[in-house]
Amino acid sequence: MAGLNFLRVVGNADLVKQEEETRRALNERQAEPLIQGLGAYLKSAWEAAKRAKDPIETAMLKALRQRNGDYEPDKLSKINSQGGSTIYMMITEVKCRAAESWLRDILMDTGTPPWDIQPTPEPDLPDDNKAIIEAVLGEKVAQMVGSVGQAPTPEEVDQLREIVAQELRFATLQEAQTRADKMKQRIADQFAEGGFAEGFNEFLTDLVTFPAAVLKGPCVRRRRKLSWGKDEQGNTKAIMEEVLAPEYERVDPFRVYPEPGISKVEDGYLFEHHPLSRMDLSDLIGVPGYDDDAIREILRIGNGSSWILNSAELEKDVLERKHSTELKPTETFDALEFWGRVSGRMLVEWGLSEEDVPNQEKEYDANVWMIGDFVIKAILNYDPLGEKPYAFTSFIKSPGALWGKGIPEIIEDVQNVCNASARALVNNMGIASGPQVEVNLERIPTNEDITQLHPWRIWQVLNDPLGSSAPAVRFTQPNDNSGALMEVYERFSKLADDHSGVPSYIYGDLNVQGAGRTASGLSMLMGSAGKSIRQVVMHIDSDILKLVVHRQFVYNMRYDPDESIKGDAQIIPRGAINLAVKDTVNTRRVEFLQATANEFDMEIIGKDGRAAILREVAKGLQMPTDEVVPSRERGAFNQRALQGEAQAAIAPPDGGRTGPGPAVLGPDGAPAGGQNLVANQNTGRAV
Repeated sequence: MAGLNFLRVVGNADLVKQEEETRRALNERQAEPLIQGLGAYLKSAWEAAKRAKDPIETAMLKALRQRNGDYEPDKLSKINSQGGSTIYMMITEVKCRAAESWLRDILMDTGTPPWDIQPTPEPDLPDDNKAIIEAVLGEKVAQMVGSVGQAPTPEEVDQLREIVAQELRFATLQEAQTRADKMKQRIADQFAEGGFAEGFNEFLTDLVTFPAAVLKGPCVRRRRKLSWGKDEQGNTKAIMEEVLAPEYERVDPFRVYPEPGISKVEDGYLFEHHPLSRMDLSDLIGVPGYDDDAIREILRIGNGSSWILNSAELEKDVLERKHSTELKPTETFDALEFWGRVSGRMLVEWGLSEEDVPNQEKEYDANVWMIGDFVIKAILNYDPLGEKPYAFTSFIKSPGALWGKGIPEIIEDVQNVCNASARALVNNMGIASGPQVEVNLERIPTNEDITQLHPWRIWQVLNDPLGSSAPAVRFTQPNDNSGALMEVYERFSKLADDHSGVPSYIYGDLNVQGAGRTASGLSMLMGSAGKSIRQVVMHIDSDILKLVVHRQFVYNMRYDPDESIKGDAQIIPRGAINLAVKDTVNTRRVEFLQATANEFDMEIIGKDGRAAILREVAKGLQMPTDEVVPSRERGAFNQRALQGEAQAAIAPPDGGRTGPGPAVLGPDGAPAGGQNLVANQNTGRAV
């Protein structure tokens, strides 16, 4: 019958048979020499990276305890065995928090991004630039012949050719700058939507705390995006759509395992540990590049085959205020993401054909995901240069090593001495707060309470059986050493300023002596203190900002359909520049504007140059730049619009007369008086 649909019914036996066939195909695929060899290689590489990371994890746990104000377990046990105070002075936390704020103020709170995109000093010119120069030169020579009546000399032609070439170079530079500005705006928008600010903010916290901090990106991921449309009635409605877009994130240093002995990320392989929930893992089904059958099998059998055993994980969770994580009912799947090079000879041994691996001596960059014994993803690295999407740096870098030092490790000794001084100070203050009492029990009645001591107490005593005249109760006042202990504490706490490079007056300490008691002196001290943080900012500039922005630039050059943003450009990190000129740059710009506000300098700078300076001043003041000072494109558009209005306003109503009466022409058809009508390009008036 027409319009009648039949529903196919599959029995349980058929379903079981289909599942068994799918599982058999999966096992055959996972048993291929390529996958088996790849899995064995990854496990051996992981064991080496994990073993090399153990001392670093110990240092990171110690840094986390130091910042949280927790003693090492063995030290706390010794302190408790001796009795007394367990006070912990939070010098490390104060220094780390101050360094974070200082870096955020330099890199994130300046009103402009800490990076820039500028055209190269000699941007690529069109291939036919010589032909263009000769064509324009021919037009100029023809105009000279028409106006003067004779051909120019060879020297004049050479001068004219140089002028034309300079004009072409200037136009090329302007075009390159426009493209660079558009690319910068596009990358800033991608950073805003891809979580760069959030990831970079967390990255700074890791930077001051741990031996290294890691920023990852761009990573192209499927993202849910909310857009708006109209329904049938014309009302606004929300539309959820999925897009592929680059994203950025901070990577927990505890979950990164580089190859032992490397100095840079690109020198060897790297693992990242991903704890995935069942929802996270199931969301990977259907994503290009992943083995759906392997993921379904892992979800079916659970995480019993996991071979990751991280003894520091639970202790890390406790230090991060994540208590009782071992009791959570949800299941976690430990996934390893591998980035590294695999030799062509090894690929051939694993089962790939020589057609797939034409050069067995070449190293191939690969990205592999593995959960337990299952390889759920194995692809070649999509980056044209084979770079990994990770950027490492440290607060204090160790030459030749990937891991450096954070503030806790730098001031560890100072923190320990301050803690010891503070404990002794508190204990001494408690002991010296009152007298020590010595009681002769033979002279005290049995019903007398000797556990309480208060003013105006009356002691009942017995005669000394030995006939001694010594008092039954003696009072001894312990020495008060709090002054000396406090001096020791203050001296070593000041050393923390020197060792960390974060002086106390940076974050508002009012007890500044010497030159810091005056405004100019304090400004000089803060300027000198900036030299210590400048090295850290330079590490961020070269190892993080320049690298990450360049990767996003390459991504846009390869995949963005907008050709108007593409050009010959270079990435310029501006973190150190922001530190050097943050407080004075706008003042100097305003002074420059005032000094050049005269007719002589205006002829040199021009309106466009002055507008460019005004735009930078407005950016520094965090003002809406485009609304206050129009961009070059908008300014040119407005100028053309004004010219069109002016020409329309002065155009003769009859198309050939300039006034109400008839035009007076000479015998040659020109206006009377021998004048020529030349349209002025700025006003449109006839002169």
